[in-house]
Amino acid sequence: MAMDIISKDKKEIQWKGLPHTSLNDIEELKTERLQLRNQIEKKAAYLQELEEQYIGLQTLIQRNEQLYASGNAPSGGVDLPFILVQTRPHATVEVEISEDMQLVHFDFNSAPFELHDDNYVLKAMKFCERPQSDNLTQNLVDGGEGYSLSGLYQGKVTPSVSNQPIRNPTSPPLPGILKARVKHEH
Repeated sequence: MAMDIISKDKKEIQWKGLPHTSLNDIEELKTERLQLRNQIEKKAAYLQELEEQYIGLQTLIQRNEQLYASGNAPSGGVDLPFILVQTRPHATVEVEISEDMQLVHFDFNSAPFELHDDNYVLKAMKFCERPQSDNLTQNLVDGGEGYSLSGLYQGKVTPSVSNQPIRNPTSPPLPGILKARVKHEH
C-alpha cells in the first residue's frame, strides 16, 4: 500500500505490481544524492572549523593559566571575540565611533585592507593545531565537559599613547559620532 505495490478495497487486495523506475527518477535520485553529499561536506567542514576554534581557545586558556601560574601574568589583554582590521603601515585611515560604541565606520581612502576575526589570529599564532596528546581529542569526544571558559583572561588592552599627529577630519562631525584621523609616518 505504502509503496503502491498492492491496493486494498474493503476486503479485496489487488496486486498492482512493482513500481517502474524511469531514467528521470534515477537522474533525480542521483541529483538529490549529490546535493546531500555536498551538504554533508559543508557541514563536515563547518564542524572541522568549530573543532579548530575550540582547540585554539583551549590552547589559549592553557597558555594563560601557565602564565598566571608562573607569575608572568600579562598586564593587558584582548576581550574575545574581536575583529582585527589590517592595512598597510603608511595608510591613512579615518575612524568614526558612535558615542555608545555600537557603530564604527572606517574610511581607508582607497587603501587595501583586510578584516580578520579572533579565530584567524589564533590560527596565525598556531593555537588551533591539534596537540600531540589525545587528551584534548578525548575531551572533544566527551563533549568538552572537562573544560570551562572561566580561566580565560578577560582584561582589556590599554591604548598606547603615540607621538603620531592626529589631523582633524575634513567633514564636520555628525552628532553622536566621534571622529579621528590617523596617519602613520615612518
